[in-house]
Amino acid sequence: MPDGFLAPRGNLLTDVVFVCNLIAPVWAVFAVAAARAGDHVRHMRLQLALWALMLINLILLEGYIRVSGGSGSLIAGSPHAGTPLMSASFALHIVPAVATYLLWTGLVVVTYRRRPPPALGAFSSRHVLLGKIVVGGLLWTALSACVVYYLTFWA
Repeated sequence: MPDGFLAPRGNLLTDVVFVCNLIAPVWAVFAVAAARAGDHVRHMRLQLALWALMLINLILLEGYIRVSGGSGSLIAGSPHAGTPLMSASFALHIVPAVATYLLWTGLVVVTYRRRPPPALGAFSSRHVLLGKIVVGGLLWTALSACVVYYLTFWA
C-alpha cells in the first residue's frame, strides 16, 4: 500500500478513509439542508451518494485490515498498541460507527422501497428522527476517528 499523506505511519487507504469520515457529517448536513429547503430529490441523491461512498470505504478498509492480519497489524507501530486507552478508543469508535451504519443502511433501504412516494415531503417524523440520529452518529464517528487515527498513526 502506498504511503499516506497525513501521518507518518498511515497509508493511502487509511488516510483517504479518514478524510472521508471527516467529510461525511458535513455532506450529510448539506443533504439535510436540501430536504429542509424542499429539494427532496437532491436530498435523496446526496444521501445515497454519501452512503455508497462510505460503504465502499468501509469495505475497502475492512478488507485491508483482514488481509494485513487484523487490526493489531495496523496499530503495531503505535506506542499505544495494547493499552487500555487504545482499546477504549477503538470500542468508543467501532460500536457507535457500526450502529450508525446499520441504522443508516436501514433508513436508505426503507426510503428507497417507498420511492417514489405520493408527496416527496411526506416522510414520517420517524424518518426525520432517525436521520438526525444518523447525522449525529456520523459526527461521533468522525470525532472518534480523529482519536483513533492519532493514536494509531501519529502518536
